[in-house]
Amino acid sequence: MRRVPVGAVVLAGAMVFMFILTNLAGWFGDGARRETVAADPARPFVGTPAQDWADGDAGIVVPPFEAIGTHSTEAIADAYARARDVVAAAMLEPAVIMGVDYEPYLRLFAEGDQESLRAVLADPQRVDRFVVRLGPDTTLLPVPPKVRGRMWAESGGTGKLLVKTRFVVVYPLHTDDGPRVQVARLDMDLTVVGEGRPEADRGVWLNETQGYPAECGHQSGGVDAVTGAGGLPDALFDPDRPIGSGSSCPR
Repeated sequence: MRRVPVGAVVLAGAMVFMFILTNLAGWFGDGARRETVAADPARPFVGTPAQDWADGDAGIVVPPFEAIGTHSTEAIADAYARARDVVAAAMLEPAVIMGVDYEPYLRLFAEGDQESLRAVLADPQRVDRFVVRLGPDTTLLPVPPKVRGRMWAESGGTGKLLVKTRFVVVYPLHTDDGPRVQVARLDMDLTVVGEGRPEADRGVWLNETQGYPAECGHQSGGVDAVTGAGGLPDALFDPDRPIGSGSSCPR
């Protein structure tokens, strides 16, 4: 079975000063502005679209288990659980997103997919196409990131389920200039191979990834700590908005 990696992971957001947050309407057309809010390291998401999202992996929501074609509810449940683990590892696992250790992510895939993925993650120029990478100089605030998104399954034939995941994570960062947030989006299409297929093929295979590169957020604009000018568009926080809508930045 072959993996076809395309696209780019999502280190999407500019690091946003939270002294004052306003909304940039360029992506979605309305002229609404957000109220200004004071920075609070204990509540770094106040004033952002993510302020009421679920914390951490509680936001990686699995849909109800329903049989799809010849695939039983048990097979659907297993596929969703595996996909959820991959999303959590790629976007929330501290060792992975800080670039310390990628094994918590790699070991979730079928043996036949691990070797090629390991080679990709060893290449600094390619690693952030597959997992979120905040970098060794990043300091996270001691509050959980906010997560929103969805996943769904489709039949891929006998013993194969396609699970598509679309998630956005908003990270709380500590900086010398005060708390900021950084937005990351990662869309993954996974194939979960189970019973009815050769033993060597069973497990999770990564078919496709895409999202926003880091510079996309910088082009969208950040909040100025002194003037309050600028802001991140709500579209960056929307896991359902088609990638590329209103911007040529995504790869």
